[in-house]
Amino acid sequence: MSRLEYMGNFVAIVDGGSITAAADKLELTVAAVSKRLKMLEMELGVRLLTRNTRQLSLTEAGQYYYQHCREIQEEVSRVDQHLLAMQGTLSGSLRINMPMTYGKVRLSHWLIRFLQQHPDIHLTAHLDDAYTDAANGNYDVVIRIGVLEDSRLVARKLENVYLMPVASPAYLQAQGMPQTPADLAHHQCLHYTNVSHREGWTFYDEVGKAHNVQIRGQLCANNGEVLKQAAIAGMGVVMLPDFELIDALEKGELVRILPEYSAQTISVYAVYPSRQFLPEKTRALVDFLMQSLQVA
Repeated sequence: MSRLEYMGNFVAIVDGGSITAAADKLELTVAAVSKRLKMLEMELGVRLLTRNTRQLSLTEAGQYYYQHCREIQEEVSRVDQHLLAMQGTLSGSLRINMPMTYGKVRLSHWLIRFLQQHPDIHLTAHLDDAYTDAANGNYDVVIRIGVLEDSRLVARKLENVYLMPVASPAYLQAQGMPQTPADLAHHQCLHYTNVSHREGWTFYDEVGKAHNVQIRGQLCANNGEVLKQAAIAGMGVVMLPDFELIDALEKGELVRILPEYSAQTISVYAVYPSRQFLPEKTRALVDFLMQSLQVA
């Protein structure tokens, strides 16, 4: 039996928490799994696990060996995936987390294209506007919009999106068209709660001078679609990314305001925990999104 098989046996025991659980996963007898563990310890000349009637626990040597076994397994998997990719074949599962509206409006088309190119990939997409910790291992890729603060993570820029202030024709007819950013202080402004009220809205004039205005409004939400529908209903001014507004602007449901000023540009990133031992399928997905979004 190869050392890699012994390593896999050992990792299955640790991950499962027992020899019985490992036997079920590996489809072996308990005796066979136990024997493999003993053979591995004999070859290494160290005890990897301490055993009692209730549980198994790692020794200091076992903890060290387990961590490196996992890295070796991941590297072997990465090499296999790379070879498959060289042949045009990727397989396995991928999990991606992304903001609700951005995922629906901007990414869904490209994710479908990616799956059509790689029919052996099984993708689970979770759309959620709440903050997701990309380091917890629940997702292979997390899509984030805005400033990144976690230096533990690898972030690859997918594209820029542009914020745009808009309101409905009915609202502007009733309340008047703002002429400068300062005028917004006297308007109902619909606020996205994932950005602090204290930051206000910032605009830049034709010479690049920043104009910051503190806003107030009757409605706040952590979802852009809710705010857009409120704006269409005449409840106030909203500042949203351009990709969310295209249809409403084309239909005349919303009108751009302050066209002489540019609003903030924000970046979209694909974020994942580590560049080391990155599965080829994950790398392929991120590369595909980067190439597709930046030329679309």
